[in-house]
Amino acid sequence: MAFYVLRHGQTDWNVQLRLQGSTDIPLNETGRQQAHVAAGILAREGLTRIIASPLSRALETARIVGAASGLEPVIDDRLIERNFGLFEGMTIDEVHAHREEMREHMNPDADLDGKHYPHNAEPLGEVIDRVFACVNEHRTNLDKTGGGKCLFVFHGIPFRAVTRKFLNDMYSSPNAAPVRFEQDGEEWRMVPLDPDNAPIQQIYNAQTTMGRI
Repeated sequence: MAFYVLRHGQTDWNVQLRLQGSTDIPLNETGRQQAHVAAGILAREGLTRIIASPLSRALETARIVGAASGLEPVIDDRLIERNFGLFEGMTIDEVHAHREEMREHMNPDADLDGKHYPHNAEPLGEVIDRVFACVNEHRTNLDKTGGGKCLFVFHGIPFRAVTRKFLNDMYSSPNAAPVRFEQDGEEWRMVPLDPDNAPIQQIYNAQTTMGRI
């Protein structure tokens, strides 16, 4: 059964290229406008349920979409963004600059992406497991109750987790880019719903890969 995914709208920290992680940064006005555009597109898809991260940037995005579809979002904590620990609030450039001098605070074991993170950062494997479990649980519950169309509203790293598990590839999502995941036999494909705002395949060894899986 098909399901839908939407990353939250823009925040000021997105503009500044800061790692937000589990820090609760709200949408800015551009982010709210982006959410309304996505809401108009998704209103034509016949959604029956919206599941959202508890962080305000995702939850407000979900509520804007829900208002256009007559749905109240359900919060699931498993969709929260990865906690980057001591890296939260730093820009990507600052993370690169401080990685070496923060060595004493870093985990000596590289994470799944081959990079080192602070001791208090959530391991990527745990992010993948909780997001995948959440998506599958809600999809299964819909199947048991007669079907429907579920939208998940969350963040950048959970988006990469979903594409990793369902597509065996990694994509980065711009803010508020609605997509549909649909099954064709044993294979899944991702269908961007806004041709002007679509996910891009993840590029290895580039700055955009911070937190890549």
